[in-house]
Amino acid sequence: MGALKSSILAILLVSTSFANAGDVDAFSKRFELIKEEGKLIAIRDRSLSFKFSIKPYLKFIKETLLEEQRLMNSKADYNSELEELFAEEFHDKGDTNNQNIQYLVRSMEELKKIDVEKVFNDPGFKEVVEKFESKLGDAMLKLDPRVVARLDNPTFFYKRAVGYQAVKWALNFAKNRLSTIPVLNTATYIIVKVEKLIRERRLFHQNMMMHYFENFNETDLGMTHEEVNLTWSSIYESRIPWYAFWESTAAKNNWNKYGVGKFFQGVRTANTRFRNNQSNYSRVGRRFNFAFRGATYKGDDIIVNMVDSQNQFNKKPAIAYYVHKPTKIKRTRIILQLAGLGVSFIPLPSFVKNIASGYFKSFYETQKISEGALYGYFESNGAKEDMAILRDQYLNPFDKLTLN
Repeated sequence: MGALKSSILAILLVSTSFANAGDVDAFSKRFELIKEEGKLIAIRDRSLSFKFSIKPYLKFIKETLLEEQRLMNSKADYNSELEELFAEEFHDKGDTNNQNIQYLVRSMEELKKIDVEKVFNDPGFKEVVEKFESKLGDAMLKLDPRVVARLDNPTFFYKRAVGYQAVKWALNFAKNRLSTIPVLNTATYIIVKVEKLIRERRLFHQNMMMHYFENFNETDLGMTHEEVNLTWSSIYESRIPWYAFWESTAAKNNWNKYGVGKFFQGVRTANTRFRNNQSNYSRVGRRFNFAFRGATYKGDDIIVNMVDSQNQFNKKPAIAYYVHKPTKIKRTRIILQLAGLGVSFIPLPSFVKNIASGYFKSFYETQKISEGALYGYFESNGAKEDMAILRDQYLNPFDKLTLN
């Protein structure tokens, strides 16, 4: 990894405008332009698949739980390591965050008590998971998961928010079928998490595509200016919440320009966020695309995510990549995800658990999706080891990202 890291570091620390955008051929290798009668109607990502099985996530979460329990049992200073890992973030804002680190520690202590094998082998648990897999699989057939943009239909994604009903049904079924708290809480966590992971794949891959749109001429991508504009609109239309009918109407009424306007609005917000916090960095390096740029922060060479804040209490730009600590972000995200399950076992009022869980998620939920744009940069530059690091910290076992 040494030579590659040296080149990335050099790019990080050169204060000029944009880093090398990369090779345009990577776009055509990943994205398939779908045409009817010579007209571009859709774009698919070749790495995404119709096939759906819940097994990759069950394997991932079970192995992650068992490994974390092993670490807890083998390290006398495990809680101290947790506090040190999150010290800057949790203690940055005073008493509220001091309380949150206690919730984090207590959440992990609760996970330590769970008989993981017993939960995953419970007949009721297996039945709930199998029926949810079937329901969600049926729902996914209504929407081609390979499609990342649909240019000819301004309500294509809005009318196909298909996963919610499967989740709602499965949560009710689990509540009626499962009687023990460890099994019910784990099943509930998995049901909600799986649907979210399936849904976020499209967003991550759209962010990859946005890197190419921003940094390459449309003709080099095999598209026209109008087609790129319509694709921008489809990307942002897919992000309209199911209840925001007024926003869906706005997209439909201004389909040719809707997405472009949204994109540049986001760029302005990201620029402002970074500018307001620029004094935190001892050195500012190159910009990679609309969302990411290099910097040095407290002696660490990093890549900054200008789109997302660090968490709900810390509005500084999130850190997406540590050049010399490549596993740090993955490690923090694993802890925070597991804590989201563990907090459900703490004897606290539901609203307190929800607040703590929301705080944990605010460290990674949107940040890891935005990193699709950074993955696009690495992919277009052939930086395979850096791509692997992002893939690991993405923590989505349903998304291979790699092309066959």
